[in-house]
Amino acid sequence: MNMKTRTMIAALLLSALAAVAGRAQDVDSLWSSAVEDYTDGNYQAALDGFSAIEQAGYVSPDLYYNMGNCCYKLGHRLGQSILYYEKALKLDPSYEDAAVNLEIARESTLDRIDSVPEFILITWFREFRDTLSSDAWAWIALALFLAVAVLVLAFRFGRSAALRKTAFALAVAALLFTVMSAVFAFSLYSAVEDSGQAIVTVPVSSVKSSPGSTDQSLFILHEGTKVSVVDRLGDWYRIELSDGRQGWMEGKDVEII
Repeated sequence: MNMKTRTMIAALLLSALAAVAGRAQDVDSLWSSAVEDYTDGNYQAALDGFSAIEQAGYVSPDLYYNMGNCCYKLGHRLGQSILYYEKALKLDPSYEDAAVNLEIARESTLDRIDSVPEFILITWFREFRDTLSSDAWAWIALALFLAVAVLVLAFRFGRSAALRKTAFALAVAALLFTVMSAVFAFSLYSAVEDSGQAIVTVPVSSVKSSPGSTDQSLFILHEGTKVSVVDRLGDWYRIELSDGRQGWMEGKDVEII
């Protein structure tokens, strides 16, 4: 590689780094401006600023939490506020402020849908898994894996039988917790990638027996209701409620979490 080629590569790298730094500075400016607008009570301007950050690709639990707050403060965007709180919790299930605000927003929804009881062990698994984010569980799994490696070395080269027995027992326990943490991390990551949940974002939506049907509605749903998307056909979604009821509704009436 001659000097001219190396110079060109270095120039391209410096240009790329400058572009990234410029975008980060723009995002910081947008964030500061949006926070200032929110503090001043200019909720629509704040929402526009946070939305610009989202469109730039800089999404985070804090961003969605603030967008949810803006929508709730505006007073006529209940579905959107619930949507953004759900998005914040999807990225970080341990986000307590988002969970609290989500429950407050849900109190204003009209639909009261009973959930089908789930197996208690599944509930315990989900509740314990959601105490941390997927990244946190991944780091814990990595740390435990390194601990297993150290304990295996202690077992292999320990000078006394008592040390080797202790190292072996601790290695087995650490390995079990490593697997558990890895399962939690993968489960949460899969939940983030899953697009099977949606929020009704229009005041009233009719649920039909088939896509495009003009027949009488099976039932209606109101803004803020959470549904599971189990199938899609064109602009229609087949949805399922937590009580097991299913039907088809127009895709424009919901937004995917």
